[in-house]
Amino acid sequence: METARRYYPEEIAILEQRIAEAVQAGRLKGPVSGEELYSFLKSVGLDFSMDIKIRVSEKGKLRTLEEKFRERKY
Repeated sequence: METARRYYPEEIAILEQRIAEAVQAGRLKGPVSGEELYSFLKSVGLDFSMDIKIRVSEKGKLRTLEEKFRERKY
């Protein structure tokens, strides 16, 4: 939401108000995942890029793929 707000501050402010109204009226329930929100925003024409990092859990630690590949021995 923060990334979308940087690209579309006015539109996101309106969207946040509408989401709050839908929650209060009981029309929207449960958490909305980041993927669902991003897909919805794109579907209504609010297109933007995100800085995405893929992380893997290994022995209880989250590590980026970059870290994982860097330590790989050939």
